[in-house]
Amino acid sequence: MTFFKNKIFKISAATLSVIILFVVVVFVDFCEKTDNSRMVKVEKITEGFTFFDIGENTQLSNDVRRGLKDKLGSDAKENWITLDLSTNYRGFLQKFFPEVHELNKKLNSPVGERVEHDTTKLTFRYAQKKNVPFEYVQLIFSNYTKKPLLIYIRSKKEGSDVIDTITKKYGDAKTIDWDKEEGKSLYWKKNRSILIISIRDDRYGNPEYHTIIYYVPNLEELLLQEQRKVKKEEEEIKKTGKTAF
Repeated sequence: MTFFKNKIFKISAATLSVIILFVVVVFVDFCEKTDNSRMVKVEKITEGFTFFDIGENTQLSNDVRRGLKDKLGSDAKENWITLDLSTNYRGFLQKFFPEVHELNKKLNSPVGERVEHDTTKLTFRYAQKKNVPFEYVQLIFSNYTKKPLLIYIRSKKEGSDVIDTITKKYGDAKTIDWDKEEGKSLYWKKNRSILIISIRDDRYGNPEYHTIIYYVPNLEELLLQEQRKVKKEEEEIKKTGKTAF
């Protein structure tokens, strides 16, 4: 009788161990799926506006640049450039996008001096040879974070298709009718960043589409990094002055 009891106990213990192990595996799998789904959601939320998979959190690398070349053709690379955020006409940003206007003022000299920033600009002038609806593309990245600051795209008649694509992805745009010149702008806001498509006629009377994406959080981060650098340099100068005599 004791033998059977011990055997039943051993069997029950083994069964219980299997059940516990099964529950642990299921729980871990559930947690991983939950975490992964959260990560995907967070990535989608923080990514915001994208252009050929380049989004707010993308970091410039050789692979990223190679991928852009595959889609847009050869590029021209520049470092340490000026950063003028203005678009359309004088006063446009100040009236309709004051937060970008303020950033633009801080990034440039109030007296018109040339201010260069630690950035990388990639310019694509022959994108149409790759059968894409873009005549000219420019991307500017911060060299502090490697993240994009601004994307500018110029299109001809194919720009209307671009608007349809963006509307399907981000919803209906808000419209700005220009008060100083002939033209209008459509814009979307997402995670504090701004996408603007401005439509105006070229010198031949054909519609031309100018798309610009301002990654506002990344522009703010650039300013913060520059301010920290200036402060550090000032402190080093003071320290050198104190130890010079």
